[in-house]
Amino acid sequence: MNKIKQGGNPKLSGLALLGLLAAAQPVPALDSDSKQPMYIESDTATYDEKKGETIYVGNVKATQGSLEVYGDKMTVYQKDNKTDKIIILGRPARLKQRPEGGDQDMHGTGQRADYFPETGILILYDKAVTWEGEDINISEHVVRSDRIEYDTRNSLYKAGNASTGSKRVHVTIQPKKEAEDSASPAP
Repeated sequence: MNKIKQGGNPKLSGLALLGLLAAAQPVPALDSDSKQPMYIESDTATYDEKKGETIYVGNVKATQGSLEVYGDKMTVYQKDNKTDKIIILGRPARLKQRPEGGDQDMHGTGQRADYFPETGILILYDKAVTWEGEDINISEHVVRSDRIEYDTRNSLYKAGNASTGSKRVHVTIQPKKEAEDSASPAP
């Protein structure tokens, strides 16, 4: 087992975290993000070559282009020298990314975030929330559920878990604001 003080696992695929925040809303992430280097910071990191996993603990921050991921713990699972799964835990785990052509960042939070690079599936669990813009209180589109899943390849967005039926999905859609000039009569 190798102990890494700071920095990233060189085997960690840059594409692995690209889709994390794209899940906040069904809009594509910046294409240029996947071409940027990834930087991972944490208080400690442990790479276990036999298990094929790297565990980052304490004030974890991963960035790649406009993508920012924060959590208390991030575990990267490798299989056949490829990233198989990434799990981020936090109170909450937080994700932020600027969408392609967007002028506001997309945000997602949950106590846990799982990402599967092979399928492009991202799942936020336990008090999961997604929104656009800096302030969730004035965001035009907010989704809350105990489970929010986004298929980054097919732009398929699901919230809730019909099989358990224990929790409901809560969506808030604010009305579009008209420009003040067009709404006000001329003097």
